[in-house]
Amino acid sequence: MRRWFRQFHLYTAMLCALIVSLVGVTGSIYVFEPELSGWLQREYYQPKQATAKFTSDQQLVVFIEQQTQSRIESLQWPVRSRETYAFKLFDDDHWYFFDQSTGVISSDEGAYNHPALELVYRLHSNLMLGEPGRYVTATASLLFALSSLLTGLYLWWPKSVRRFRQALTISRSNPKRLNFDLHASAGAWFSIPLLIMALTGAYFLYTAPMQKVIDILTWSDTAPEDSWISQHTQPPMDQPFLSAEQVVGLMQQFNPGLKPRNLWMTQEPQGVLSVGYQQSVSIEAGAQYRVFLQLHPQSGELLSSYDPATLPRASAFMAQWLIPLHFGEFGGWFSRILWCIGGLIPLLLSITGARIWLARKRLW
Repeated sequence: MRRWFRQFHLYTAMLCALIVSLVGVTGSIYVFEPELSGWLQREYYQPKQATAKFTSDQQLVVFIEQQTQSRIESLQWPVRSRETYAFKLFDDDHWYFFDQSTGVISSDEGAYNHPALELVYRLHSNLMLGEPGRYVTATASLLFALSSLLTGLYLWWPKSVRRFRQALTISRSNPKRLNFDLHASAGAWFSIPLLIMALTGAYFLYTAPMQKVIDILTWSDTAPEDSWISQHTQPPMDQPFLSAEQVVGLMQQFNPGLKPRNLWMTQEPQGVLSVGYQQSVSIEAGAQYRVFLQLHPQSGELLSSYDPATLPRASAFMAQWLIPLHFGEFGGWFSRILWCIGGLIPLLLSITGARIWLARKRLW
């Protein structure tokens, strides 16, 4: 049995090693994306003055549309490291930054994110292969979590409690022993963080099947299908579309206890308005509570809402904890640093594992 597990561990690791190593390294960088974005794009992210020039978001929206002579398609409120607003106009592919303290509109060559960090994100999420790449990274993450890590833990597991301490230490008696201990001990020490990273990463793509498994394991009810993901189509009414100013006012009425996060307008007669809220604009330890609504573009009627407070237990947990768990934000700076180190472990495991295999083949 142990020999079979060793073979299974080897072959599954060979299938996903390169992919999870690249995903891990880029993930380590992206853990600190907010801070890196704030530094790389400080010219656009930081207001020039301490006090805002506008007394309300409605006034700010009207000013932007007057200055640009166009209608706002999307408005993004300050969040995380970006302390300015970001917006997009209809019939314009560029993103713009808005300094609410001076009223200055600027654009970093039309990019919403810094090109370097956008590259890191695309490598991390889809290997720059678009939608097919998402399936590659998600499947490799599942394979890594459910086969390589679990079989590795089985092979590492000490036969007695007294040998646990020895199994978690690294010996420097000779190069081969050092390499083996690095492989075994690093995998054991970071097994739980790596499992969380890999499974939550796969969840972004395989949401429905993985949520069903979580529901079964936790004896939780299944979330209703008619949620934020479902797109409502409403017949057009004999009245004009709501303006961005009006929608911003509606947002304050629906969830006055939460902070606005984003707004997406529509020009389609059967389209919907999409608005989002959040509990905090900064990175904080614990869950991230976000609410999303869909509104009728002409009447402002609430069509659909996605609120963790109304979801079944397991779905509510994933809605609030998925991002904090995947990026290590759940425990503040300590867990973010731990996740940053953990992202480098798959590369270490790949290198040390390859050396173990080569040594057994007498090639190293």
